[in-house]
Amino acid sequence: MKHSYHLFLFGLLIAVFSSCKQNPETFAIHTPIFPSNSEPVTFTLNKIDGTVASVKLFETIATINSSGTVTSTTAESQIQTWTSPTTFPLAFTRATAYSSNRLITYRFEVKGNDKTYNHRISFATRPYPVSNAAAPVYIVGDVERTQNIVFIPDTSMNSRMPLFRSSVASQIDETFHREDWVRRFRNSYNFYINPVTAIARDFDTGMGHQLPSNSAQLSFAQGRVILHFQNLRDQAGGGYFSAELDVRGTMLHESGHTLYRIADEYDAASASHWQEDPFPNNWNTLADAQSAAAGYGKTSADALEMGTSDWFRLCRTTCPMRSSGVPINNYDEPCKTRILHVLLQRAAGN
Repeated sequence: MKHSYHLFLFGLLIAVFSSCKQNPETFAIHTPIFPSNSEPVTFTLNKIDGTVASVKLFETIATINSSGTVTSTTAESQIQTWTSPTTFPLAFTRATAYSSNRLITYRFEVKGNDKTYNHRISFATRPYPVSNAAAPVYIVGDVERTQNIVFIPDTSMNSRMPLFRSSVASQIDETFHREDWVRRFRNSYNFYINPVTAIARDFDTGMGHQLPSNSAQLSFAQGRVILHFQNLRDQAGGGYFSAELDVRGTMLHESGHTLYRIADEYDAASASHWQEDPFPNNWNTLADAQSAAAGYGKTSADALEMGTSDWFRLCRTTCPMRSSGVPINNYDEPCKTRILHVLLQRAAGN
């Protein structure tokens, strides 16, 4: 009875969140994602859907010291306007670079369908003055109520740091802003870049990742991803996971484990299966999977065994927890429900 009630409640929540999908639906990004004091910044607004009547771009510039304290802040100023734009993305490049020791907040004000939406994003300039701390590069919400993700360069990226930073930007914009369910909650994810490297290890070696020397200072983050250049079998554990710098499906798969505790859905003997509570995506009996099916808009025929493991799934074959790698596939209903539960718990401060 408790399980059925929770599924009923979350069915209502999913319907509410689905109906509240913004129209127009737009997403903002800046490049470079972590600029130096010699790199002018370009602000870009992408449109997924809908009609945009007008867009305004604003900026605020704060100065921060070595303890991360803001010592001064400018008034918000408007720096660009677009009226009745028809071609996207919209882009504006600032004529001069920002100075060192700055925390920039920019805001895209988007009007459409008689409504106004805002993208408010903050980022630091490079080098970040707070010693040994992860630098904020895409901040949208309260650190206590969001999923905080730190990108850590693998040692293979030591000679490729510009590539690492551009890969961070593309993972934000082309993974977290592209998967259909995750992108609906764009105000639920903050992103950082770590100043210290780590070593990503292949799952088949039987060894865990070598953590960065400032690991203790990353405890605020729910996800710590070691971004690497090698061809590895990626793995997750202890709040850390690895991903190849340009592989989107693996980012969704491994962050699924770490951010939301979603289990594997593939058949290999090395897969990690468990029945999470509440809202699992694995069931340890066929009867339990079939019983849960209706709550996810599935039928009993959708309950399939994963190999010969005596574990069962309801998600379709293309769910990221079954098919990782290069493609971006959308999470299926059991995974979406688990993600929504975690985000709501986090937003409530739990």
